[in-house]
Amino acid sequence: MLGILDYTLKSSFEAGLLVVTLLLYLYLTLPDMKSKVNYVWTGTGLALVFATVLVYGVDFWGNRELFEFAWLSSIFPVLALLILTGRLASKSKPARYAVGPLVLLTTILLVTVEGIELVGFPIKIFVQARSFINTELILKVIGALFGIFLAALFGWTYFKSTRKMNKQLVIITGTTLVTIVLARDLISLLQLGMSLGYIPVTPVLVSVIAPVINTYYPLFFYALVLLVAVQVILARLGSKKPVQQEYENPALRRKSLAEYRNQLRWLTVTLVLILTTGALLGVGHVYSNKKVKLSPPVPVQAENGVIVIPVTQVNDNKLHRFNFVTPNNVTMRFIVVAKGNGLFGVGLDACDICGVVGYYQRGDNVVCLNCDVIINKQTIGFPGGCNPIPFLNTVENGSILIKTTDLAQKEKVFKE
Repeated sequence: MLGILDYTLKSSFEAGLLVVTLLLYLYLTLPDMKSKVNYVWTGTGLALVFATVLVYGVDFWGNRELFEFAWLSSIFPVLALLILTGRLASKSKPARYAVGPLVLLTTILLVTVEGIELVGFPIKIFVQARSFINTELILKVIGALFGIFLAALFGWTYFKSTRKMNKQLVIITGTTLVTIVLARDLISLLQLGMSLGYIPVTPVLVSVIAPVINTYYPLFFYALVLLVAVQVILARLGSKKPVQQEYENPALRRKSLAEYRNQLRWLTVTLVLILTTGALLGVGHVYSNKKVKLSPPVPVQAENGVIVIPVTQVNDNKLHRFNFVTPNNVTMRFIVVAKGNGLFGVGLDACDICGVVGYYQRGDNVVCLNCDVIINKQTIGFPGGCNPIPFLNTVENGSILIKTTDLAQKEKVFKE
C-alpha cells in the first residue's frame, strides 16, 4: 500500500504543482488573464488523455521512447515562447491573444510528462498472476486513490493560500519550481537521446548524467517539497496583523483582519498538508526501497537425470528455494511451495515480467521481490502474469521428481 501511495502521490503532487504555478502565472503576472484560466484546466484534461494514450496505446504505433523524446524536446521552445509572449502581452494585442493558446500547449506538454506516471499506476497494481480481488489488492487501490486525493487537496489549498501571498515571493518560488522540473526533464531528454542514438554517448556526458540518474534523481522531487514548505513558512512569518491606527474606518479594519485570519488558516492548512505529504513520501520511499534478502538456495544434484526432492522436506507451507547447475554450467534457481491437499507449486525463481529477481515469503504469501505483487499459491505451476515460470515435474512415492532435461529447457532464462 505504501509503495503505490508513494508512486501516485509523487506524480499527482508534481502535476498539481505545475497546474497551480500556471494558474498563478495567469493571475499574478499577466494583465486581464483571470478569464483565461480555462486554458489551464482544458490543458490538464488533455494532458491526462495524451498520457493515457502514451502509456496504453503507443506500443501499437511505434517506439514509446521516441514519442517521449519528441515530447520533452517540445517543452523548452514552447515555454520560452510563452515567457516571451507574456512579456509582450501588455503592449501587443496579438501577443495578449496568443498567451492563452500557449498556456494551453504548455500545460499539455508539462502535465503529460507527470501524467505518464500517474495514469500508469493500474499497471503497477494489476500486473499479477491469475488472482482475483484480495486484501492486498484492495489496500493498493486505496493507497493509490488516497495519494491522488491528498495531492489534489494540497493543490487546492496551495492555490488558495498563494493567491494573496507577496507577489515577489510567489514569482520566485514558481520560477524555481519550474526550473527544477525542467532540469529533470532535460536529464531525461539527454538520457533518451543517447539511448536512441540522437545524442553522442561521450565519457564526459555519461559521467555527468549517470550519477544524477542513479543517485540524485529522487532529490529533484524532494527539492520541490522543501521549496513549497519554505515558501509557506516565509509567507506565514511575513504575515502582518492589521494595526488599528492604520484604518480610519473600523469596518475596513475588521474586513482586513478577517482577510488576515483567513489567509493564516489557508497557510496553516497548506503547511500541514505539505509536511504530511513529505512524511508520507519519506515513509513510502523507505518502504518501497527496503532491501529484502532472499533465502539462500539449497543446492541439489541429479541422479540418472532426475532431481528428487522429498515431500517431507517442503511440506511445511513455506517457500523453499533450490539451485541446480546444468551441464552447461548455468546455475538455475527454482522454488517449491506446498499448496495443500498434497499439491505443490513448482516453478523457476523468475518470471517473464520481472526476470530472475526472485520471490520471497511474507507471512503466508509468496511475493515478487521486484514489483511487490502477491502470487496466489494455487496458481504457482501455471503460466501467466508475474507467476514463476513453470516446468514439468511429477510427484511420485512421496517425492517431487524433476527431469534435468525439462529443467534445462528453461536454461536461457538464467543465461540472460
